[in-house]
Amino acid sequence: MATDPLADRRAALERLADEPWDVLVIGGGIVGSGALLDATSRGLKAALVEQDDLSVGTSSRSSRLIHGGLRYLEDLRIQLVREALSERSRLLRLAPHLVRLERFLFPVYGWPLVHRAFMGAGLTLYDLLGAARDGGRARHLGAGAVAELIPNIRRDGLRGGVTYSDGVEDDARYSIAVALTAVEHGATVATRTRVTDLRYDDAGRISGVTVHDRLGGDELEVRASRVIDATGVWLGHPEARLGGSTIKLIPSRGTHLVFERERLPLKTGMTLRVPGRVVFVIPYPGAWLVGTTDVGDNGAPDRPVPTGDEVDEILANVNHVLDADLTRDDAVGAYAGLRPLVGVPGGDTARVSREHTIHRERSGLVRVSGGKYTTYRLMARDAVDYVLEGDDPMPPSRTAQMPLLGAAPREQLDRLASKLAAESGLDAKRAQALVDRHGARAREVVTLGQASDLLRPLADDRTELEAEVAWAVEREHALSLDDILSRRMRLSMSRRDRGESLAARVAEIAGARLGWDAQRQATEVEQYLDSARREYDVPGA
Repeated sequence: MATDPLADRRAALERLADEPWDVLVIGGGIVGSGALLDATSRGLKAALVEQDDLSVGTSSRSSRLIHGGLRYLEDLRIQLVREALSERSRLLRLAPHLVRLERFLFPVYGWPLVHRAFMGAGLTLYDLLGAARDGGRARHLGAGAVAELIPNIRRDGLRGGVTYSDGVEDDARYSIAVALTAVEHGATVATRTRVTDLRYDDAGRISGVTVHDRLGGDELEVRASRVIDATGVWLGHPEARLGGSTIKLIPSRGTHLVFERERLPLKTGMTLRVPGRVVFVIPYPGAWLVGTTDVGDNGAPDRPVPTGDEVDEILANVNHVLDADLTRDDAVGAYAGLRPLVGVPGGDTARVSREHTIHRERSGLVRVSGGKYTTYRLMARDAVDYVLEGDDPMPPSRTAQMPLLGAAPREQLDRLASKLAAESGLDAKRAQALVDRHGARAREVVTLGQASDLLRPLADDRTELEAEVAWAVEREHALSLDDILSRRMRLSMSRRDRGESLAARVAEIAGARLGWDAQRQATEVEQYLDSARREYDVPGA
């Protein structure tokens, strides 16, 4: 059934202003969305405000891994690895349409007995801590077997390798799914709403916020007895207008390059050891993601961009191991994200803790930062625990057993893809890709496409459908071309033209639902392309 997204948004803003809230979350990334779902799971009346789009920041610019933190074993941070592996197992169960296991190869160079024994011991411990539970045990391979999986691997000094499994996901779609699951359970979400001030009662306790509606221009007073600051790298930034935080952030920029599958004829993902950290070659639908870097960043948090030096670093790391002669021209796109690390400024960001920090200000405002994407649910649970401290009894979190919207057993999802292909006329590849993006809700997307005459691919070489544009606007809170092409579909970074050939049609479909006339559609296309080229083009040397 078609909906009016602008009317839905107005209704959400009216609820924000008119009703008191048990919990208000500021920030629509994975931690903020997770906190919203956690609070809602406890039966609390909860809302979330976000100054831009859901998952616009770090949560759509990660390595897209749900992983156990294998490299943290080097520092003997066993509890962190055990915790991450436990959450990986849980997310595979709660969101099988969005998280899947992929195999990775760790090539071993150098002295065979020393290096293979060292890596083998680490991966054996990784298995014992829980990795084998979902993906099977790590396997040791000789140099010949490694070369079969990675035909262009450099053989000089190659002693073999070890394969293991880790989780891969679409970070933006996952984060958005968490927020939408909360909405499905009664939460309220309002994007394009910037918090401009905090409100306090006579005793100096937090009592709500002032919000500026960036689309309509109105100022709203939102009453909330408990407020969570989940703004990530914005936390404490002067432009955030949320007061000075006692949490000391060390933002670290991580850059990735995107390559077409054909350019790297690999049969598995890779984990490459470089001084102080690792670089991943991550299998992703139709592409390889290669990264990341780890560079301190003191710039503005809004939409960071890769640098030429980082591109050089990534290319050099891969070309050192693969006889691929990769150049800038081979990459179809690039992106950068900022990690909200907590620690002492001036240190090595690769060594800063990935464990999360939660702090309650004297006013009662709770701030959460740091952590890993994989353990977002624990961060969210702990933040809500903090904000509810003193409640007796404290309602328990229920997210450990709460499937995300669209979840179903993998076998059921695969059967649905076959059914949709047979019933709708979609080819098998597009039907499967649709289910992988939307899970059990793929049938509703097809129904919308049939009713709106939009059951066509956006392009001959893509699996995305025109119906998904309408779905993003009507059902996923998308309000701009950037929302649709950069986060709901991930086309901005995976097409060399940044989606220029598709943008006019996307604007036409979205505009029919958002009230855009022809001039507004053209303006939206121009603004989108300017932003996409700045954020996702591969920078020069």
